Amino acid sequence: MLLYSILAIYLTYPIGERLTYGAYFGPVRAGHSFMEISEGELEGKSAYIIECEQKTEKAFSVVYKIDDRYKSYVDTATFSSLSFTKNINEGKYSNKVSLDFNEDSVFYTDGRRTEKIPNAKDIFAAIYWMRTQNFFSGDTLKVPFHSSGKNEEMIVPVSELQWTTVPIGKFRTFMLTPQVKEGKVFGSEEPIKIWVSVDPQHIPVKIESKLKVGSISFQLEDIINSEEGK
Repeated sequence: MLLYSILAIYLTYPIGERLTYGAYFGPVRAGHSFMEISEGELEGKSAYIIECEQKTEKAFSVVYKIDDRYKSYVDTATFSSLSFTKNINEGKYSNKVSLDFNEDSVFYTDGRRTEKIPNAKDIFAAIYWMRTQNFFSGDTLKVPFHSSGKNEEMIVPVSELQWTTVPIGKFRTFMLTPQVKEGKVFGSEEPIKIWVSVDPQHIPVKIESKLKVGSISFQLEDIINSEEGK
């Protein structure tokens, strides 16, 4: 295990955590997903590594296929993005792109270069950073966000407390609705919805996003902490 600077942002969730989800179109379980965080380095720099996969089952893929993969390297001290790769395959649409973040620029695999705002985060760095924050109903989080060649301040209202039932159980939650003025969040032009547990770990128990063919929700089915052997 790598040793990190004492300046690293305090994580409220364990390294090695793997969250697994069922993917639902309405009441129908159509696929699966996972998000996990580990530790490593990128070009000699200490980093958290966040990975995600979203995939429909074979039978449902005949109707609408999803096979999306994401990988984010995040600076341990600032929780800003160092590198982000996404490989999207949804229906007939495919897109693979990688972003490299340096001090003041973001470089794309297609040769584009854009300016970078301080501590800019990709969508997964943003989600895991929000989990480290202490917030309450009525608060609004503000996240420096970079996506699709654009820098924005992502505005994230926090809802009233509510109960959310998913396959793993029933949770008291806040609903977060990340919003940007331009572009998309998680591939959706409408605000995505993220229900997180009210405890300090702020576990995303449900994520809902609009697609061209309707909406899909990812509902928590299991939590695995590799450091504890669970």
